[in-house]
Amino acid sequence: MPLNGPPDQCHPNQFTVRKEWGDLKPAERKAYTTAVVCLQNKPSKLDSALYNTTSRYDDFVAIHINGTRRIHNDGLFLVWHRNFVWLYEHALQSECGYRGAQPYWHWIKHAKNLTASPLFDGSEFSLSGQGLPLSAEEKAKQPPCRVGNVTCPTADGGGCVTDGPFVNYTIGYLPSNPLEMANPDPALPPTAFHYQKRCFSRNLNQYVATNIQTADNLAAVENATTIASFQALLDNASGTGRPGLHPFGHWTLGPTGADIFSSPADPAFWLHHGMVDKLWTEWQAKDPWARVYGTNALSGPVTGLNIPPSEDASLGHMLEWGPNEQELPVGAVMAVGRGKFCYKYA
Repeated sequence: MPLNGPPDQCHPNQFTVRKEWGDLKPAERKAYTTAVVCLQNKPSKLDSALYNTTSRYDDFVAIHINGTRRIHNDGLFLVWHRNFVWLYEHALQSECGYRGAQPYWHWIKHAKNLTASPLFDGSEFSLSGQGLPLSAEEKAKQPPCRVGNVTCPTADGGGCVTDGPFVNYTIGYLPSNPLEMANPDPALPPTAFHYQKRCFSRNLNQYVATNIQTADNLAAVENATTIASFQALLDNASGTGRPGLHPFGHWTLGPTGADIFSSPADPAFWLHHGMVDKLWTEWQAKDPWARVYGTNALSGPVTGLNIPPSEDASLGHMLEWGPNEQELPVGAVMAVGRGKFCYKYA
């Protein structure tokens, strides 16, 4: 943790409340997506020659790509993404005038019918809906819906999104190889920042929502007694046992949202990871000191899948979120309700 101890506690008057998307009023949802569109149209603050960024929104996708092999399937996944979501929320507020808090997506609440949910019904108050159907030839080129040994059928969309607030949004970073995380070379793939502007696509997968994002699988995560088991049940990179709610939450969105490198390209990423952070925050609160700064706070190495082999995560390990953000030790971003994390979940 920081040399001077944990960050100060937030004053009760400082807290914002992160709410589930379906609990927001339509005007609140519209205010959020308007701010996201604003970020998608603001100029990049990164070196575009290096990252090929074309917008401020791209900056966040590029930062995620750059860190991918150090921030997934390891002991840094939860804490790195906690601050990543906060940085995005702060950008919406400080750069695009958003006055609300970052919402989250409760997977189980909307699992019965994704395309009829307030998240993905395609209305102006949604996060846009399903992509157009692909031809058989295009569908055959889609990466398989798979995590470890668990597979799922391909959904019925996959093409351009044609409704909702992100109808004019374009993406650029090319799809990555699904096996890249297991590559023994720790460097990013040479095509990591290759950019080809195209429509925003989505392939909402009802099978995943119905069969994997279940109340039983969620309860297993919530009832974990160690951080190691919490992470294993949430992420489950092996694919054995219960399917991981985190990776299959990405597959609920289809290949754009499931690309482990460039998944923030789908704006639903931020609500998905809001739910991940909510789960972790509530789990930590059951035994605060042990699960925030104590012996049950961290588990796992500091490289994805321990490739290459690395030391275990610690409170003093330094984290980075790109050239424009301050490097921080893990201990500085472990606790919601302290330091800059003056938010709570409803």
